[in-house]
Amino acid sequence: MTFVIIDSGRPFDPLKKPDPDVNVSLLNRSIGGLGIYLTKKTMDGVSYEYADGRNILTFTKKLTDLVSI
Repeated sequence: MTFVIIDSGRPFDPLKKPDPDVNVSLLNRSIGGLGIYLTKKTMDGVSYEYADGRNILTFTKKLTDLVSI
């Protein structure tokens, strides 16, 4: 399956953000970044591009992987 999210906001590549340190306790961790981190870990592919004034974030997941969950 492929999911594509497109918006016309300012250019923003969430994949460029460094992954959060998941070994740090929640109380000592900075807010933000966990959602894209979990997405990158669970999807087979995640890509970003900025084209024609639009942010385009694409996620792919193999259906065979979903059956084993």
